[in-house]
This record gives sequence, structure tokens and C-alpha cells, in this order.
Amino acid sequence: MDIEKMVRKEMRGLVRPVHGGLGWQHPGVEDFSSNLNPYGPPDGLMESFAEALPHLVHYPDDRSTVFREAICSRFHVEDDYVTIGAGSAEIIRLFPDVFLSPGDRVVMPSPTFSEYSFACQVRGARIDAVPLPDDLRVDIDEMMRRSVGAKLVYLCNPNNPTGGIVPRKRVLELVEECDRQGTLVFLDETLLELVEGSKEITCLAEASSHDNLFIIRSLTKCFAIPGLRIGYAVGSQSIIEHMERARLSWNLGRLEQLVGAKLLNDHYGHISKAARVMAAEKVRVAQAVSATGLVQAGVPDAFFFFERSKWSGKTTQERILRHKVLVRDCASFGPRFHDFIRFAVKTPERNDRLIAAFRAEAER
Repeated sequence: MDIEKMVRKEMRGLVRPVHGGLGWQHPGVEDFSSNLNPYGPPDGLMESFAEALPHLVHYPDDRSTVFREAICSRFHVEDDYVTIGAGSAEIIRLFPDVFLSPGDRVVMPSPTFSEYSFACQVRGARIDAVPLPDDLRVDIDEMMRRSVGAKLVYLCNPNNPTGGIVPRKRVLELVEECDRQGTLVFLDETLLELVEGSKEITCLAEASSHDNLFIIRSLTKCFAIPGLRIGYAVGSQSIIEHMERARLSWNLGRLEQLVGAKLLNDHYGHISKAARVMAAEKVRVAQAVSATGLVQAGVPDAFFFFERSKWSGKTTQERILRHKVLVRDCASFGPRFHDFIRFAVKTPERNDRLIAAFRAEAER
């Protein structure tokens, strides 16, 4: 039997996305390649783990009621405007399953988070990539022009991997223009809560009043729990209705439901503490690493850097790794970025290790 011939044509030749966050492969290394809360998970989660144990003999609540209630309470949204996912990754995959057909055109910046393109290509959609200009900021005017006749537009705010932030006013201009064109907007805010002043940027409160808007978030980054898959989305009632219909049953286990609720109800200040520290530290880190001559780093909008390095991204990664510090090689974002690296801002003490690694390599 020739299995290759039985596979849908859209799947043939697809290559899985490449991601950072591979610190687990390097014991004892400080991982700056992933964009996580530098303070790690908040204290007190072990109690939620213990609370969940007696419930593991039963199927979990399919609607994740406790976690949903925490989302609704925290962000002042109604239940009908919320859906739940096993991390934002599950929601990213499900959205094209619900709304895209083979041949549909999808607009997104380039580079941006690679899972969007992958999920759309699995459904046979055509990707209309809008290259970032020299300043590596999303060109909203060009995105609006390209939205004409498109089924779906993606926007990551802040953009991953580049870190640029689009102000709320401009995001809503894009949403409203897409609404006039009959185009959906998928807005990824999974990194936004770790940015100081995020309340002035988020569009969560706008989702219920814009029929074409769908916003995803995750607890992974802001609470530094990538080993637990807890995500959610807020969107118009009609979008959520279809997403809920297609959602995988029992997609969030009892443990994840209880932990997610506890984090939002009792530990939300853990995020703002990290955002304040990283906002100050990114200025110091930019100055210090630029002084080494290995990169010329401007102060980013977000809490992570995407910078051209003296050598290829792979070489820079390997040389910095000699000092037990891991940065992201960004060659996977295309030939234009073969010499780019990405690294996050962390606590002052951990940032000292990053700076020391850059200085040591500059002096070799």
C-alpha cells in the first residue's frame, strides 16, 4: 500500500514549525530563547495539584467551568464569548479547521509565529505573506490593502519573533476595515500581558462588539508554565459558537482547569511584577549587549530582542552557549534572518549572565 498517495495533498511536503524554548536539552544552561515570565510559576500551585488528584478517576468537566468563570471574572467578559484550549496552540490549529477551505487566501506578516501558516496550510489555504519593512514593524496599511478578498488576517501583538507592538487604535482600524471586507481577524495576544502598559493595548474588551474579531491568550508565557497547556480565546458570539462546536472533548484536564482558575483568581499580580522589572531591564540589556559589538540592539517594544548578530545566528548561538546561556537562532524565519538571534529579558541577576556571555565572546 502506498500511504503517500492516501495522504491529503495539502499535507504532502509540509515541514513542522521550528520553535525556541529548548533549554530542557541543555541542563544547567540559562535559557533566554523562550519568552517566559522570568520569575517562574508563582508559589502555591502544589495545592492545586493535590486538589486535583481525587478527581483524576473521572473525566474532566468538558466545559472547564471553573476556569471559564475565572476568565470571565478577571476580564469582564460573558461566558458565551469564551472558548478554552490546551494551550493557545490547540486553538491556533482549530480555527482554520472551522473557518478555512482549500484555496482560501490568508494574510499575515512575515515573519510571524510559524504555527499560523502551518495550521492554514494543513487546511489547504494560500498564504499571502506581507514582508516586514526595514524597521521590522507590521505595516498595518499594507495589511488592510491585502485584506481585500481574503478570508482571514492574522496579527500577533507583540509580533513574535520581532517584538514590535501595534497600538490598539491601529489594530482596531485593521479589524474594522476587515469587517467591511467580510474578512476575519485572528489576533494573538499571548505575549501582551508581560508588556508594561498592556491594558492600554489589549483589544479584549472589543471582541464582543466586533463580529469578525477572535483573540487568543495563554497562561504559558505570563505564568511560566509551558509544561501545562492552558489557553483560552475571546471572540464574537457567533465565532465562539462554531469554535465550541468543533472543540476537542475534554481538551483541558482537571489539573489544568484548577491551576488555570487559581492563577487568574489569586496570582494575577505575578504578571505585572515581571512586566515592571523587564521594562526597566530591557534598557540596560540593550545598552550592555550593544557595547560588545556582537549585536546592535535597540530597546524593544516588548520584553525580547530580535537582532542581527556579528555572525550567523547558529554561530552566535553556539558561541554564547559556551557560557551556559542559550539564545535563539532565527534562521528558521527565512534567509533574510540567517544572522538574527532572539533573546528575552529576565531578572537583573539572570540578565547579568547574558551580558557576561556576550562580553566574554566579544573579548575572544
